[in-house]
Amino acid sequence: MTNDDIQIAESAINSGDIELAKSLLNGMVDGNKFFIESLISISQSDIESALNSLEKCINAVRSPKSRDAILEARAKMIRGLARTSIGEITEGGADLRWAMDRLGAISSGSDEHGISILNVAAWHRQQSEIVMSLATHSEIARESTHSPEIVAISRQRVASIHAELEDYVGALRHYWTAWKLSVSSGIDAIAEVSCLHILDIGLTEVIESSLRLDEQVENAKPRSKSEKSSASIHPDDLLEALNWITPRSLEDISQNHRPDLSLIIESHNILNIRLPDRLTDNINLIQDPDVAKLLQ
Repeated sequence: MTNDDIQIAESAINSGDIELAKSLLNGMVDGNKFFIESLISISQSDIESALNSLEKCINAVRSPKSRDAILEARAKMIRGLARTSIGEITEGGADLRWAMDRLGAISSGSDEHGISILNVAAWHRQQSEIVMSLATHSEIARESTHSPEIVAISRQRVASIHAELEDYVGALRHYWTAWKLSVSSGIDAIAEVSCLHILDIGLTEVIESSLRLDEQVENAKPRSKSEKSSASIHPDDLLEALNWITPRSLEDISQNHRPDLSLIIESHNILNIRLPDRLTDNINLIQDPDVAKLLQ
């Protein structure tokens, strides 16, 4: 069975069609079969069975007759995540690092390599090793061989770290990069969250003298560590983000917790532009009391 068939099985698992994934197992060589079995077990929250299958997979793909270095690295990566999830933090981290180093050597810039970097960075962040997490993310450069999707996810995570460290200038710049890349790549979830963070941080200070964010991104220089900073945004950048997110948020204006609508209203007010009719004509549909108050 080919790697395309492994992708089909993985896609089936991700979509919840476990029976389809199971039906493909009989045609697979041992390494592939054990790998897919591990993913099925993880989808069913059976970590012990997953670890057993991963061990079999690793042993199988190390055999000279069925050598598959990339699948071995992927299996180590999944094992690292599984171990971390059950409290084997050190062992899990070692597997994740091994997978990242191996994929960097044999498949640099691939999606598998990018995902492995994201996993190691997330592991460091979970251990409160913020500087190491940022350093790991730096291996995914904005202009590199990594796919735009990988870069977008990385930039969003880096932005959230900068925000956590109260470096709002850095956070705003990285959210802007994540937004632009995810829009062009069709990753709606990343794009929408990043765009709302741009509004949230930018609303602190909207001034004409602010350097445009595209220029900030273009001229950004690496820094050894994040420093506390207050952000400001140019009104045209705020307007660009506002015009993109507004129609998406206004598709449904119900639900009793809608901070996105509050940000949209505040942005319209600061920019002194008219609120959308969808909001002003349907106040009765608003369930969030904070949003309703802003519309009074």
